[in-house]
Amino acid sequence: ACAPLWSQECGTSTFSSGRCVRLNEELQPTGTFAPTAQRCSTFMDIILVLDGSNSIYPWEEVQEFLGNILGRFFIGPGQTQVGVLQYGEHLVQEWALGQHPTAQSLLEAARNLTRQEGRETRTAMAIREACTESFSPARGGRPGA
Repeated sequence: ACAPLWSQECGTSTFSSGRCVRLNEELQPTGTFAPTAQRCSTFMDIILVLDGSNSIYPWEEVQEFLGNILGRFFIGPGQTQVGVLQYGEHLVQEWALGQHPTAQSLLEAARNLTRQEGRETRTAMAIREACTESFSPARGGRPGA
């Protein structure tokens, strides 16, 4: 018997936050077979930097690539958070870390992502923004991630 019945996926493992015990025929506990509390041992914050300038065509391939990448992460509150920063002439924080807490909401956001229009590509500016601002606590970054 386990209670409460809440668990969290961590990659290919499932951790339970409750207490699981074996019961005998009289429903008396005979021993615990799962720790009382578990959590994912590692978590990541990832910022994807996308070139949204006119030189990237067709845009549907970018959306497909983004969906394929996002489908490989275990997205969840104690696991991986993903943010997207798009650049061209201007920077656009498409979504911040933790803004889409589930894989399904991230995939939906990727399908709806539109590209920027413009004549310039400012790659260095986008990478600098990702490194200096996108992982900040104000944008959902977590200490130790």
